Formats: sequence, structure tokens, C-alpha cells
Amino acid sequence: MWGRSKSNNVRYNYIYNFCSFFGVTALWVLYLTHRGMSLVEVGLLESIFHVSSFLFEVPSGALADRLNYRAVLILGRVCAIISSIILIFSHDFLWFAVGFIISAWSYNLNSGTIDALVYESLRNLNAKDKYIKVSANTNAIYEFADTLGIFVAGWFVNSYFEGVYWIQIVISLFAIVSVFMMVEPEKKEKKTEKVTGYFTILKNAARFLKENSRLRFLMIFFALFQGVAATYYFYFQSLIDKNGFKGVQISLLMIVSAVFQIIGAKISPQIEKRAGQMMLIHTFSLLLCIFLLVSFTNQLAVLIICFICMNVLIAISQPIFSNYFNQLIPSSSRATLLSVSSMLFSVTMIVLFPFTGWLIERVNFSISFGVMGGVLALLVLALPQLTKNTRNWL
Repeated sequence: MWGRSKSNNVRYNYIYNFCSFFGVTALWVLYLTHRGMSLVEVGLLESIFHVSSFLFEVPSGALADRLNYRAVLILGRVCAIISSIILIFSHDFLWFAVGFIISAWSYNLNSGTIDALVYESLRNLNAKDKYIKVSANTNAIYEFADTLGIFVAGWFVNSYFEGVYWIQIVISLFAIVSVFMMVEPEKKEKKTEKVTGYFTILKNAARFLKENSRLRFLMIFFALFQGVAATYYFYFQSLIDKNGFKGVQISLLMIVSAVFQIIGAKISPQIEKRAGQMMLIHTFSLLLCIFLLVSFTNQLAVLIICFICMNVLIAISQPIFSNYFNQLIPSSSRATLLSVSSMLFSVTMIVLFPFTGWLIERVNFSISFGVMGGVLALLVLALPQLTKNTRNWL
């Protein structure tokens, strides 16, 4: 049942994702502010993270397509360990920046690669129609691992915050073991392709994305959607800290949110079956705008509800869009093109995260995100016009 075979890759993928996304370091905004960083500096560090991710995202995907998925995944966990060591012993902005750069590499080497490995494994087994279910299970595991990690981190907030990064190091080693147990899947197109060099993969991926307007639109939309929700999630940490939440209270809030997120992730395949792409895009957009606009109320209880609802929205949408992407992407460039999606998310965060941190320090959390909701509402009204030429495929 747990031997080394392609059929067991999905099981080891679940273990790998649990270890890789164990959210013990998810309260990094609190960690940095406790170490003396201002919100502007926090925003700059997040931008440095995403600039590094932007520069290395697609090359890391091409590296996985050129070499093999398992080697790239192991390298990613090694980078996570190095980054954790740096962040434990850093005391100034420069070293924090170095740690964030290496942390970005660890995410780059993971993003797209593990999804590509799982999808190709299912293809080899003639079971790729099961990917949406596997993706939903993976996302549910991610939500559980992320929340469990945050719960653990909550106990370290007021005692030994650096301990969360020691835990990250240990659990990254378990992730490496799970990768060693996987079997590298065959990429079917390679049987007929004679040229699979690194730059050839990049060139073919760029040409495919240029010619495929459907994939391009879906990736841009999801990057913006995910970027706004991620910004809300991270700056919400500073809001509850200012409102006097203790570590245990933060952990309990994350557990409540995770329960709904896991339910959302598990029902995402049913939602995809019953709704078309265009309906889902409009529904996700509308709900995101509503949650942001409600933030104008500046009532903590209301903001907590918005926070939970936004997390659930991401939990539902992640498996759905991952399935959309994989259905459209050729096997030979799968990791590369999935990395493009992550790169677009990085571009969004490079601009959005520091600007939002600056705005929160000058006004407040509620006004900042309420204004963002108003701007997005205008974009949602323009969405039918933007997509009118793509209705045939939506």
C-alpha cells in the first residue's frame, strides 16, 4: 500500500503537501513586527519575496520539465530549511530580505511542480479524470495543515516565537522523505519530441500561452483574485494583534476558519460540475467585492466573518482553477506553465502588498480594504465587456 509506485504518488503527495504547508510560520507578519519591523518594512519584505518569485518562478518550472520533478521538489525543501535558519538568527532588514529571497525559491521550486507530478502520474495510470478530486483533497489537507501549524504557532507567540522556524526545519525533512518515496512519472509527449532543452521548453510554453487566450485570461483573473484575498489574510494578522488577541485566541480563530475552508475545498468538485466557468468567475468576483465593501463597517465581529468567508472562497476556487489550468496545458510544459500562474500572482503581490501596508498605516484596515472593494466593483462591472470575445470557450 505504501511501496514505491506511481499509483502511490498521490498518497505521498498528500504527505508532502501536509509537511510543506504546515502553517507554523504563517504568522510571519506578527513575527516580523515583534522583531521590530514596521508595516511598511513588512510590505517591502513581502515585495522582495515576490520579486524573487517573479524572477525565478518560470525558470524553476522549466527546470522541473527539463530535469525531473522529484529533484526540484527536494531542492525546494532544502531552500525552506536554509531560509528558516536565516530568519531565526536575523536581526535587521537586510538579513530578513535574504531569508525571504531564499524562501521565495523554496515556493518556486514547489509551485506547479508537485501539481505537474500528480497530474502526470494520473495520466500514466489513465486516471487523469480523478485529478479534480485529488486536487480538492490536497487543498483540504493544505487547509488542515496550515491551520494546525498556526495553532501550534499560537503557543509560541508570547514565549519563543523563533521556535516555529525550528519546527519548519524538522517537518521539511519529513517532506523530503516523502519525495524520495515517489516514482518519477513519464511525460508522454517526450516519446515524440526530440528537442526538450531548457530554452526550448521556455519558448514552447511562451508560444502556447500567447496562442491560448482562454488559459491566459483564467490565469490573470485568478492571480488578481488570489492576490487581493492573500493581502487581506496577512494584514488581518496585524489587525487582530492590535485588538489585543493572544496567541491562543488567534489559533482558535484559525481553527474555526479552517473547518469551513476544508468543507469548501471538499465540495469544490461538485460546484465545478454544476456551474460553468463564466458563472463561477462572476460569482467569485461579486462575493469578493461584497466582503471587501462590508469592511467599511469597521466592526471587528464583521471583519472576522469577512476574513473567514474570504478564506473559504479561496479554498473553493483553488482546486477548480488548478483543474482548469491542467486541462489546457500540454504535458511537456506543464510545470513551466503552472509556474506562470504563480508568477502572475507574484506580480500582483509586488504591487498590492506594500501599497496596502502603506495605506493601512495612513488610514486604517477597514478604509483601505473598503476602497479596494470599490475599485474591484468597478472592474467587475467591466468584466462582461472584457470577456465578450471569449464567451465561446467560457
